[in-house]
Amino acid sequence: MPGGPLSENSDEAHLGKLGSLPDRLIFLLGPHRSGTTYLHQALVDTGAFDYISYYDLVEFDRLISNHETGRREAVIQSLSEEMESFGPTRGIDHMAINPLHAEEYGFLLEKRYHNIQQISHISNTDFEPLKTLCRKKRFLSPGQKPLILKNPVDFYDGFIRISENFPASQFIFIHRHPLTVFNSHILFWRNLIKSKNPWLAKIDRSYDAVFDSPKLLQAIHLSTLSSRGLQLVFEKFCHAYDFYLSHIGLLASDRAVSLRYEDLCKTPRDVLRRIVRKLDLPIGEERLDARPSPRKTAILPEVERIYRANSGRIEPYLNHLHYSIMPNES
Repeated sequence: MPGGPLSENSDEAHLGKLGSLPDRLIFLLGPHRSGTTYLHQALVDTGAFDYISYYDLVEFDRLISNHETGRREAVIQSLSEEMESFGPTRGIDHMAINPLHAEEYGFLLEKRYHNIQQISHISNTDFEPLKTLCRKKRFLSPGQKPLILKNPVDFYDGFIRISENFPASQFIFIHRHPLTVFNSHILFWRNLIKSKNPWLAKIDRSYDAVFDSPKLLQAIHLSTLSSRGLQLVFEKFCHAYDFYLSHIGLLASDRAVSLRYEDLCKTPRDVLRRIVRKLDLPIGEERLDARPSPRKTAILPEVERIYRANSGRIEPYLNHLHYSIMPNES
């Protein structure tokens, strides 16, 4: 979400100071509502990673200037005061609001309302803003920790494009039972369109703009209620699972690790240890401290109906990840 017209404090005059990308980029991808936020924060909390924060996204055009002019702390304080009116959490989960909280890079890249029902590519195709942000992070963090980058959007059909744009990158894929993901996604959007979420509206201008269009708002609302709308959402997840199965083999084995959210909740240290070993990450055993608190959510009858009618469509994905048809059987 690059800002509007460049101000006198923009980074334009400082871009010549930027060097190459960070040596290590770790992309964390998974479907929306699959546990990416929890895993992202658990890895950030180890202290072994650099990451993209709310501040980095909101101040993207001024990060170097803020650093060079000594304005960074004042800007962070101003954002903290502004965020006090948002409430104690992000409103979409239980994550506390803080300008230095880890966020997903997708907010920097999305130029329009993210519609999972669309037929065209869901994932990002223009990574130049992200490359610039990564170079800025390297300039500002010369200690050279690996930079962890999370974005669910690029799971759907985009991780090969990431691999092509960032050839030395590595990947962490997190999966969750498809019915749970589908159900949570529908509940998530029904909640988001009831009223404007101030945190999300600040960081995602495409979401903010939805509330300026009553027709679009109504269309999104209806799409989360109608059988046709639910079917389109599920089909998009099906395409994403097909894409994953068809393309994961194109990544070298030392570049990617896949895990299940359910296993992360049951044995968090074991799963984190497997990530560390597979990707050869600089994290000591003593820093692997994850305490998940998974919540049980009732499955909506209309969601279960669509899922049961189409579950055969994702049987290869279920089998690949050792899931049963229904989540309580896995």
